[in-house]
Amino acid sequence: MIAKRLKNLSKIGILIAIRQAYFLGDNIYQLYYSPYLTIKKLKDSRDKSQILLILLAGLTPVILYIVGRIIWDLFRYGELMAVTGNVFVIMGLIQLVVILYLGYWTLKVFKNS
Repeated sequence: MIAKRLKNLSKIGILIAIRQAYFLGDNIYQLYYSPYLTIKKLKDSRDKSQILLILLAGLTPVILYIVGRIIWDLFRYGELMAVTGNVFVIMGLIQLVVILYLGYWTLKVFKNS
């Protein structure tokens, strides 16, 4: 009985994950081609999960760099290093561009609504 319920719940969970991944991919693709309409659609649909996923996708470069940096420092030096190099500056610039792009179109949508 419990095994059957767990099997059904896992099937439903997998289907929901596939659906969310499809919509995330579609929204990121649409953000590139028509950001105004995509953000307006997300705002009107009030799909909080997709809005959260888009924001997290925008923060992914920094998150990946920080995790990679921690792993590398612990592996290479045995401790976390406080000094950062050119890669950190490049990652910061990429993150700034992504945040400014999303912020610009979000402000444009909320200003025109």
